[in-house]
Amino acid sequence: MADRRPRRQSSPSLRTDRRAVVPVVSKALEAAVVVLFVGLLTTVLFGGVVPDHRDAVADELADRTLSNAVERTETAARIPASVTRGHRTVIVDLPRSIRGHSYRIRYVQNASVDSDSNATTPALVLDHPRDAFDRQLPVSLPDSVTVSGTWDSGSDAAVRVTVEDDGTTLELLNGPDTSGVEDANE
Repeated sequence: MADRRPRRQSSPSLRTDRRAVVPVVSKALEAAVVVLFVGLLTTVLFGGVVPDHRDAVADELADRTLSNAVERTETAARIPASVTRGHRTVIVDLPRSIRGHSYRIRYVQNASVDSDSNATTPALVLDHPRDAFDRQLPVSLPDSVTVSGTWDSGSDAAVRVTVEDDGTTLELLNGPDTSGVEDANE
């Protein structure tokens, strides 16, 4: 038994160091996978899905905004035949922006109805910095009505109709001109 050589044992500190590395490496790998997943998900959403959805919502909002503006303008222009003088103002509710940009609505006397015919009609036109959201809708107003003004999206909007001896004037108003206006819904 004296011939036996003592067995060589590995140092306990080396064995402990190896065991301590495994949990740290596994947690680091888990964190890297989570970060990669979140980065990939964010890229997919903000690179395609979210902008497409925002464009679809803006497209719908542009349609509704112009439709509401046309409806409120036509409502304001309906004056009973018995009225010979006076005025009334109708508030028009416009969103402050469409797809993050301001826009303008204006009246056009001779807007083309469609590209196939040469027919023209009065219309309200929504001008947006992105052409994809530009719109125009025909507006039915009596021939005796004269229209002036524009609406800018950043301020309050209203339609003022003034009936005088020489005719009827419809004015698209913005900002401070609309303060103190009562809504004349029918």
